[in-house]
Amino acid sequence: MDGQTRAGGPDGASPGAGRTDGERADAYRFALDTVLDGMRANVYVTDPATDEILYMNRYMREDYGLDRPEGTLCWQTLQRNLDRRCPFCPVDKLEAAEPGRLVEWEETSSKTGRVYRNCDSLIRWFDGSLVHLQQSVDITDVKTASIDELTELLTRRVGKGRLQARMDRERDEDDVFSVCLFDINRLKEINDRFGHAEGDVVLRAAADAARSQLSGEEFAFRLSGDEFVCVVEGDAAEARGKMERADDLLSSRVKGDLRETGFCFGIVEVHGSDTSEVNEVLTMADERMYEQKRRLHIGRSEARAQEALERNSALTDEDVGAFAFDVDLLYDALVDSTDDYLYVCNMKTGVFRYPQAMVEEFGLPAQVVADAAAVWGSHVHPDDRQAFLESNQDIVDGRTTRHCVEYRALNRAGEYVWLRCRGMLMHDGSGEPSLFAGFIANLEKKNKVDHLTGLFNKFEFEDVVRRALETRPDERLGLMVLGIDDLRHINDRYDRGFGDDVIRIIAHRIQSALVGRAHVYRLDGDEFAVVARGDDAATLPDVYQALHQSFRRQQTHEGKKFYCTLSAGCAQYPADADTYEDLVKFANYALEYAKAHGKKRRVPFSPGILAERSRTLELVERLRDSIEHGFEGFRLVFQPQVNAADGRVIGAEALARWSCDACGEVPPLEFIPLLEESGLIVPFGAWVLHRAMETAARWRAWDPGFVMSVNLSYRQLDEAKLVPSIAEALAATGLPPANLVVEMTESCFASSSEAAQKLFAGVRALGVRIAMDDFGTGYAALGMLKQSPADIVKIDRTFVRDIRDSTFDATFIRFVVELCHDVGIRVCLEGVEVPEEYEAVSGMGLDSIQGFLFGRPCPPDEFERKFLGKG
Repeated sequence: MDGQTRAGGPDGASPGAGRTDGERADAYRFALDTVLDGMRANVYVTDPATDEILYMNRYMREDYGLDRPEGTLCWQTLQRNLDRRCPFCPVDKLEAAEPGRLVEWEETSSKTGRVYRNCDSLIRWFDGSLVHLQQSVDITDVKTASIDELTELLTRRVGKGRLQARMDRERDEDDVFSVCLFDINRLKEINDRFGHAEGDVVLRAAADAARSQLSGEEFAFRLSGDEFVCVVEGDAAEARGKMERADDLLSSRVKGDLRETGFCFGIVEVHGSDTSEVNEVLTMADERMYEQKRRLHIGRSEARAQEALERNSALTDEDVGAFAFDVDLLYDALVDSTDDYLYVCNMKTGVFRYPQAMVEEFGLPAQVVADAAAVWGSHVHPDDRQAFLESNQDIVDGRTTRHCVEYRALNRAGEYVWLRCRGMLMHDGSGEPSLFAGFIANLEKKNKVDHLTGLFNKFEFEDVVRRALETRPDERLGLMVLGIDDLRHINDRYDRGFGDDVIRIIAHRIQSALVGRAHVYRLDGDEFAVVARGDDAATLPDVYQALHQSFRRQQTHEGKKFYCTLSAGCAQYPADADTYEDLVKFANYALEYAKAHGKKRRVPFSPGILAERSRTLELVERLRDSIEHGFEGFRLVFQPQVNAADGRVIGAEALARWSCDACGEVPPLEFIPLLEESGLIVPFGAWVLHRAMETAARWRAWDPGFVMSVNLSYRQLDEAKLVPSIAEALAATGLPPANLVVEMTESCFASSSEAAQKLFAGVRALGVRIAMDDFGTGYAALGMLKQSPADIVKIDRTFVRDIRDSTFDATFIRFVVELCHDVGIRVCLEGVEVPEEYEAVSGMGLDSIQGFLFGRPCPPDEFERKFLGKG
């Protein structure tokens, strides 16, 4: 909130000057214990350097439900979900002001939902140090009423407060409810045609219709002029039924020309595990409502167009004569809607008007230019100037009314670019030349547009950034490179055509999120670049946050659901780089870092990223060297898999480890992605498969039924030779196919492509079983299990961590086991680490278990001694 500074308060001197330290301390204690504790206002004191609470009076402790807040940080104790000092905190303003100043301001507390008028100042504390004192008075009842006067629903402030309380309670109850946001169709048209009184009638009728569908603890509130929110129990299907009945009821309660009135709505389910805030939920509901409203508007437009065609009607001459528009607005609209340069010339004065973009591109003196033939002609290439001047002279002499000429012109960067200039001469009522207007098209830019998204492509991106650095070397420039996370999964699940649709959707969302002088460009594949100049470079984090929120949940396009997120890397000129090459390189390094460290995040470039990049390059080279030298430094370890009923070892999973002299032991989470990205995973995966099968063949001497599980990378699945190589390894090692299981991540099974299905069929035709690894982590639906080629499902370890306390996790495991057993799929549970977890899942019907409780990964000789009984 904005604060307002006024004079008054203490003069900044140490209070009680002239008293001893003991007398001063006694005076403070009397004020705190006697006076402030008795005030019916919130009072607290903090250390302005650390934000630690030094004192809080009893009235405020009771208001916030606190016991002993002293010693805690104020922004953690008095606000929700903050990781730093409140952005509206007045401490900095007080420290910068003259001594003795007060700051008065208003705040809506995210903790209590109440409105407070605050008065802040700096005073001297017991020890003479300067501290921050705030006095707050609750003005909620004065500031706002709880009931909207027109509709008799809750007001926005009260309604959002109740919704926040319902969401907080939901996290404890683990139930489900739905938030429905709707607004009135055609309300502006009703107000314009019939007056606001009739509009108010519709608003009241809509509120009554919505209220009639509510029961129990359900409630509704007016969010804005024609927007309402209903909070109802149950899932989205139940909520949709209530909203549709309310819509029908609204239509029945209005009459005459208002009968077509209705509303569009969007629904968001809220679950106990949901961590969203109120504004996030309302934003999602608004987006879904907009989709419905857009379909409605498109349908109405099509209907009106069809009616017009059927009537075959045309406007009368009188109607045409009455049609008028603002010429200046027309010019601005045309300039903003084309990438070409629109020019206009008053032929009676010879004065030209050019758009600002052309002024900036070619360094013209201004938008309005006299004697433009000389000014603009000076930019034309000497070899093209004659044709340019002759074409213009033909217009001036009246020999033609049309103008079309191609020539090269010198831009601000000192480069000649090819242009095509088209124009038309218009005469006034007396036949005199009056207006000459047309477009100048940059022919080189015509080849710089991405045809999929309509955005400028990487060539224009490079030109713009280079030109900005050359022509404005003192201006700050921010670059954010965005990448779509796991677009490959969307392509695999549907097809590349749908993936292209997703790219177009994301391009539109990015454009919608931009502010100021920020522009977006399509780079290669699934990447975009956002460039912002000057102070607008500081808006890039906000742009990313808006996009991050927009893609937090599953999306729907043409009836198909998909989920994707965005990662981003940022670099700044001149703070991070002073050349185009380094700026782009560092932004891409930051993007790679974001993708490698969890995705769906924005990472600014730092020297640490450069150091990690250097390490990555070194590791790739050493991995390549290891593979070329007979897989030197690689080894396999094995983790036991046990029968869930009795804990008996029935198999193992082969896991790779790698070390080298220069880097020491490198964890799999670091070297496996590098193998995949470099393509080295293909020869490495073949080596792992062969060594694991050799080991399993040897261990069958102690246990003929022993089963070896080997992980396959998604990169291996793209290899046409995978099935033949498995067959060759089986023949070479003598391992029966029944003793081998190949594990693939859940995402591989989400693909419905013919190639993937052919691969699965080929592996199973060998007699080798297939396991779906990491089940439950997000790509596959439970219904997929019915058509899945998997023989075994391995439930991810995330469902075990809270199994003793989580009803959801236990129910999920039971349900998966039952569903899998119904279709002949065996189930293995990963991540069981302590006896209590084993006890919790022992009665769930699992087939096998894998986890530290039964054994950690270990070398072959140790595995033989511990689990196979070899002496």
